[in-house]
Amino acid sequence: MTATSGRPGSTPDILIRGKRSLTGGNEPLYVVDGVPVDGEGFANLNNADIKSLEVLKDAAAQAIYGARAANGVILVTTKRGEKRQSTGRL
Repeated sequence: MTATSGRPGSTPDILIRGKRSLTGGNEPLYVVDGVPVDGEGFANLNNADIKSLEVLKDAAAQAIYGARAANGVILVTTKRGEKRQSTGRL
C-alpha cells in the first residue's frame, strides 16, 4: 500500500498480487458490506466505521467474485448502529 499523494481523500495505490497488467488496472476489488465499490468509495470510508478488513488473494476469491477478483479482493465489514430498547423515560 502506497499513498499516491498527501491530499486528504486521495485514493491509495494497493497491490495485492503484484503488477499483473501493463495497460489494464491493477486495483483490487473492494467489497464493503457485500457491495462492490471502487477505490474512491473505499478511500472515503471513515476509519472509525470499519469493524473488520480481510484480504483474499487466492483462487477461492476468483471462484466467488469471478474475473473482477483477478487482482485480489478486500472485504470490509462496517460497524452498524444497534437498535436500543426504549425505557419509556425521556
